[in-house]
Amino acid sequence: MFIFNLNKSSLPTYQWLWHASLFTSLMLIASVSSAVTPVKAHFILGMDVQGQRLNLYHGCVEGHVTCDDMLLVAPDLGRLLQTEQLGKRQNKLPYTVKLYSAKTKHSLCNDGVTPCGFQGYRFKGEDFNGFIDQGNKELYIASNWTTDSATFCYKENSTYLPLVSQARLIDSLYKTSDKELNRNYLLTRRDIIKFYGQNSANDFKENQRKWVIERSQDCGADSQHLPRTQAEKVCFIQKNAAQMEEYFFWID
Repeated sequence: MFIFNLNKSSLPTYQWLWHASLFTSLMLIASVSSAVTPVKAHFILGMDVQGQRLNLYHGCVEGHVTCDDMLLVAPDLGRLLQTEQLGKRQNKLPYTVKLYSAKTKHSLCNDGVTPCGFQGYRFKGEDFNGFIDQGNKELYIASNWTTDSATFCYKENSTYLPLVSQARLIDSLYKTSDKELNRNYLLTRRDIIKFYGQNSANDFKENQRKWVIERSQDCGADSQHLPRTQAEKVCFIQKNAAQMEEYFFWID
């Protein structure tokens, strides 16, 4: 197995990180049988589940009714299922980004062979099977070995936020998101003091403190509540956007 050694590399750090990101992406792609690559040209559906991003890719020729060449890129859904069952994350390590082979699911016509109504997408993990119900915007995961299962509601998002490539893009988007969150927080707190007084501003500050802890629990983060991986940065971007919308309710 090829291993990057930063200390012995003659490449500048940013180039080394880019090569490392590319190498990781290729290793992930090689680990599944699907031929489709997780690039923007093949992206068809972004799903936000509790802040976590799941991206679905389509590799079939346009016009096909069914497609078996699909790929779901997501944080470890087995751990997501375990977390849902236990009520909290037991493992504080970052979620591993995994690739799951996927395919469309249709009902059959009267002849029992021809595909008719589109129902959603099926995907498979090592220890579970899953289904994406696009009509109800639900993600269903069921263990292959136990009776554990869970249904998650998701929010469709057309903004492309890759989990296994374009690390510099995500880093830039995260920094912008973090800057905007801080700016909006300070502006909102200033307005709360102006219109409602210091006590309300203190409540707002405490609410923000609790939210930061909750964001770290949902997305994963270090002891300073900062993201450690690209997937965590994507989750932070999603959480930050939702939180900034909540600020309006404090001054409405």
